[in-house]
Amino acid sequence: MPQPMTVRRADERTNNTPNTAAAIAHSADFTAEQNVSKVRDVIAQMSLELAAISGEGFLTQYALSAAKSLDADFFIVSRLNPYSNIMRTVRFVVDGEMAENISYSLDGTPCARAVGGGSCVYTDKVAELFPHDKFLRDYGVEGYAGAPLNNAKGDTLGVVVAMTKKPIIDQPLAKTVLEHFSDRIAFLIEAAEMMDRYRWAVMEATDGVWDWDVVTGGTTISESLRTMLGNIKGNGPYDLSQIESAMHPDERGAHVEALRRHLNEGAPFNVRVRLRNRDGDYRWCQSRGKAVRNVNGKAVRFVGCFSDIHDLMTVRDGK
Repeated sequence: MPQPMTVRRADERTNNTPNTAAAIAHSADFTAEQNVSKVRDVIAQMSLELAAISGEGFLTQYALSAAKSLDADFFIVSRLNPYSNIMRTVRFVVDGEMAENISYSLDGTPCARAVGGGSCVYTDKVAELFPHDKFLRDYGVEGYAGAPLNNAKGDTLGVVVAMTKKPIIDQPLAKTVLEHFSDRIAFLIEAAEMMDRYRWAVMEATDGVWDWDVVTGGTTISESLRTMLGNIKGNGPYDLSQIESAMHPDERGAHVEALRRHLNEGAPFNVRVRLRNRDGDYRWCQSRGKAVRNVNGKAVRFVGCFSDIHDLMTVRDGK
């Protein structure tokens, strides 16, 4: 005699589904926990490596450690000049070793996204997404991760970037490694530049200090110099031409030539020049300065200062 058909409810027919779902959820939680643990371990290891290092050495070791931790083929710490939209690397790691710094335009690059919109990660095909970025195309870059370097005021000083020739697998790790140390990196970059400027101000008892980024063209002009000249308004960005335009035409050419010789040949920079002040009168100033050079001896910045010697020159000339 045929047995009566047993009709099972859906949850009875698949009574193992809740267990399967729980297992999947547990596996996902375990994977997420592993990822968090990995990120934590990498940051802890990097912090240990960087703990006893300060100043300029920190930037170098951070770039090397971050490149190694992310298995990055290229790793850069870049300084932005908002006036010209040019980036200048202050640390550049290629295949695990420090390389000569480079400069590049921000236009058409993923760095523009990092500067304008915050941290970003492109896991693959980044060169296709940014076809005008020659570096990505020429060096076969596949993955890109970048984060902005902001100072205490919230101004973006530059970016820190990791690039790989293969897809980036661990996005959280890449993002955390870039962001975790970004405040300290921004502070060190800004502090080093300020130290150079104020060292000159103290040593030379100057009336005005200017700091020119030779690579990007950006110029920082002290408040005292802006007040002295009177033709430079606002909070920047500034350009070297704003200083040169205030020079008397009779000395401007000599000043430009002396600066060129100092940068290219290492000749001492010490020039007398008349500067037009805010009242429209010309006053004699002594212009001194010194280039900041990279490991290969190439000038990347120039810190200059002006000292008012007008009274001295007037007495000497009997005027």
